[in-house]
Amino acid sequence: MKTTIVAVLFIFSFIFNLQEAVSAEAPKIGYINAIKIFESTKAGKKSKATLEEYIKARQKIVDQEEEEIKKLEEELTRQGSVLSAEAKKEKESVFQRKLAQYQKKAVDLNREIQEKKAEVLKEFNNILEEVVKKIAEKEGYQVILDKNPDIGTVVYMSGSLDITSKVIEETDKFKP
Repeated sequence: MKTTIVAVLFIFSFIFNLQEAVSAEAPKIGYINAIKIFESTKAGKKSKATLEEYIKARQKIVDQEEEEIKKLEEELTRQGSVLSAEAKKEKESVFQRKLAQYQKKAVDLNREIQEKKAEVLKEFNNILEEVVKKIAEKEGYQVILDKNPDIGTVVYMSGSLDITSKVIEETDKFKP
């Protein structure tokens, strides 16, 4: 009887220790929704506003040049029949030159916008990484994933692992 009780206690002890060892080895995993964080935080909203302002300023330049091109084209169309061949050729040449300049400027401004977008997003991502690292170290997470619906890096994840709201709170408190 004593050996049975000892054996049962030994088995329970072994199972308890095994369960403890398994749970101690399991990594703590969390995930965030970086897009939601970008759209919901002060830093994200500020980054978005900066980018929109930059794009609007660049678009204004393109719109002005486009309007100038349209006016030249309309003028050329209206006056084309009354101009001498030489004058018409000169106006067409000016129009073609302005059109080429406009197209080059549009391409250059688009490149500038893409570079600015990358710069603004990089700055925000640096803040996000610092905040996520702080939360991960504080709360013992080994892995935190980004649940991005466009890329699909997470197929399924339990909602209990979502720490997006904590990151939003900490990001709004963050002072670089």
